[in-house]
Amino acid sequence: MKKLNVGQTIEMMSYVADKMIESKKLLCEIDGKIGDGDHGLGIERGFMAVKDFLSEKTPETIYDIFSGAGMAMMNSMGGASGVIFSAMFMGVIQQPKEEVLSPKAFVGMCENGLKRIKLAGKAQKGDKTMLDALEPAVDAMKQVSEDCGFEELFDAAYQAALQGVEDTKKYTAKFGRAKFLGDRSLGCEDAGATSVSIIFGSMSEYVSRCK
Repeated sequence: MKKLNVGQTIEMMSYVADKMIESKKLLCEIDGKIGDGDHGLGIERGFMAVKDFLSEKTPETIYDIFSGAGMAMMNSMGGASGVIFSAMFMGVIQQPKEEVLSPKAFVGMCENGLKRIKLAGKAQKGDKTMLDALEPAVDAMKQVSEDCGFEELFDAAYQAALQGVEDTKKYTAKFGRAKFLGDRSLGCEDAGATSVSIIFGSMSEYVSRCK
């Protein structure tokens, strides 16, 4: 698939939201090893709000879809996690208001979102955060040919994010409650990075089913 129209993009985001909500227990278990154990609850609130937005509103452009989803997450999750996770989609504010989503535009959105997250959270790759999955995913997508379809794009992002999650096991945490554990945080994956991998994995599954 070289393009996604507004309807397909809404369907994809609804599919992602369902998968994230289903992952609540897993994400809480992962977060519970070195954190507060509530990451899955925040993700559930955020993506329930995304589903409500998509079902109650009538987004007319790609911009409307992602900016609305981002605001829904920010307002429902609260705190730093709401700002950071919503920024992944709020990167669309620097994109033109189109009625179709192209791979190039999606990469641009994610790249802008990555910059917003770094500015907001001050984290860097290797700090055991969601960035450890998101930054490799963005880099992988930038390496994919502009002529590719979403299948190749999302798969590249997903595989890179999965490796990023695995890499977080080698890092000591620099943020959140886990930062107080020092070396005791080694060997555990980061829940935020895991969430990013599920997002890209869900997108990959959606476009594969649309063939």
